[in-house]
This record gives sequence, structure tokens and C-alpha cells, in this order.
Amino acid sequence: MPRDIRSITPAFETLRFVAAVCIGRTSKQTKRDFAGYAVGKRRKLSVVPYIAGDMAKELIRSVQVANGNQRVTAEEIAGKIEAILLGLDEKTAFNLASIATEEREAVVDLIADQVRAMMLTDYTVSEVEKEPEPPKPVEWNGWQSFESIKAAEKPQYKWRHTWADRCGNDFVGYKDGKCIGRVFQIDYTAQRDRWFWLIEHVPVERPARENRSAGWEWTAREAACRAEKCYDAIMRLNGKQA
Repeated sequence: MPRDIRSITPAFETLRFVAAVCIGRTSKQTKRDFAGYAVGKRRKLSVVPYIAGDMAKELIRSVQVANGNQRVTAEEIAGKIEAILLGLDEKTAFNLASIATEEREAVVDLIADQVRAMMLTDYTVSEVEKEPEPPKPVEWNGWQSFESIKAAEKPQYKWRHTWADRCGNDFVGYKDGKCIGRVFQIDYTAQRDRWFWLIEHVPVERPARENRSAGWEWTAREAACRAEKCYDAIMRLNGKQA
């Protein structure tokens, strides 16, 4: 189906919508086989069970159908849809494959109305209960809870926009006049809500980087604090003053 309307459309309207869509999406050749190549001529009614079966399956998927306390099968509904299709007069059936949009849509509307009337007369129809959406997985940036940036923490070094000619979501940090890192967002990706951070060149020959040098946080403040912490940790691990 082109869209799932079960959660927003009453069952009464869903029946008609599903029936109309199923007829509308049927291939041109199948419609021509059902309609014939002239009124009442060269019709292939062997396609009727296929059309009816497809529609019945979609109806069962889109609404709850019961007969008393018994659930109704798609096969039972398909049999009644077949009767509706075979009950169309030959002129009406021929118009289903008409090149005139108004004539074709009139037949689709007629079939949809008859299918809906049959369903509401013969069965108890109700909306499908919407299943609760599973909780979204919590995204983790690799740091344990005790390592997270606290709400009161603020960057200690100087941060300014990376590009002098414009403001934006890209910053570089400096300590004693030396660039220590960068924080930025990437607007055109699925991760645009994240602030990425990375450590710039560390003035240590072949540093034993026992600490991370890149990652992400949820805010620019957290990313800047993280970059500062990791820069200082790398410097300490390599015998430099933090």
C-alpha cells in the first residue's frame, strides 16, 4: 500500500480507500483482460480471483474483520469480492480499461463502494490496534556515565569560529596561542544533531596516545570540554604539562 492509514483513518473510510487503491494499482493488462477489447468481447475472467484475492489480503491487513466471535479469512472475503466483480455489467466492466480518466475512475469508485457496503453489511469491522513503537535505542558515544561532561562544566580555553568571515557550527580551541582542537556539526548527514570533536596536532614526537583523539557529544559545550580533557590527558601521558 502507498501509505499506512490505519492509525489516522476510521475503518469505514479505510475499507473504501484500500479497495480503490487495489483496483488502481492493478496492471493495465489485467484490467484489459477483465474489461475486454470491446464491450463483452474477449474478456478473460480468469483474472478475477487474482484481483479479488489481492484486495482481500489488503483489507485483512488494514482492518479487523469478524463474523460474530470468529475471525474472517481473506479467502472468504475474496469470494464475495469475486461476486461483486462478476456482477458488473459488461459496459461498466469495459470502462475499467478506458483511456478516459473519468470513466475509469467511476468504475473504481463503484467497485470500492460495493466492497465497502458488503464488508459493513456482512461483518463487524473495526480498526487495527496500533502496536506500540519499540523504544529507540539509546545512542552511546563510548564514555561511561561517570566520565560524562557535567552540566556545570564549561570550556577552560579560548574557542572561536573556525572561519573568520562567518559564524556557524564550527569552532577551534586555543591554549596559550596554540590550536588544541576543533568541534563542529555536519548539517547534511543523519548525524546532524551531534557535535563532533577532534584533537589537533599535539607537539609531542610520536606520542603514545593512550587517550581518544576524536569523538562526539550532544552539545558544543560538551564537545569543547571533551576536546580539552583529551588534549590535556594526552599531554600528561607524554610527560608534558597539561
